[in-house]
Amino acid sequence: MFDLTGRNAVVTGASAGLGREIALALAGQGANVAILARRENKLEEVAAEIRALGVDCLVVKCDVTINAQVEAAAAKCIAHFGKVDILVNNAGITRDGLMLRMPEADWDAVLDTNLKGAFCCCKAAYRPMMRQRYGRIINMSSVVGLRGNAGQANYSASKAGLIGLTLSLIHI
Repeated sequence: MFDLTGRNAVVTGASAGLGREIALALAGQGANVAILARRENKLEEVAAEIRALGVDCLVVKCDVTINAQVEAAAAKCIAHFGKVDILVNNAGITRDGLMLRMPEADWDAVLDTNLKGAFCCCKAAYRPMMRQRYGRIINMSSVVGLRGNAGQANYSASKAGLIGLTLSLIHI
């Protein structure tokens, strides 16, 4: 694969599933990893696995839908590692249902987590990455952001928005 020794990564939604696997993969390639999620007890389990690979791991309880928590998490990561080289915006949820029956709260929860969360994290990471003249931001989207999917209007909209956000950032 590739060598990430000396690089520092942040992975959101890292307490389980794909986020956990991404964090472990980055650590397996030598990166120090900060793992963020709302479930701190699950993060501690993942951190133990990462540390067993011989790299540093920082656990940060963070709700990406709350900008103040994201900014505090970014500051904590930079204070701990000195810099952040890689951000993986993986935090995401689904609240599937037909649009005619979808509660507004389900729409808001999915857009807030999947799109606003990535926006907040990108914003917190972008300036420090520009200053250090290096950085990689990986936004995890989905094919439903391009095609849509029955019963997933909120999820599809959030992932389409994430594609647009990503395309906008690469032009800066």
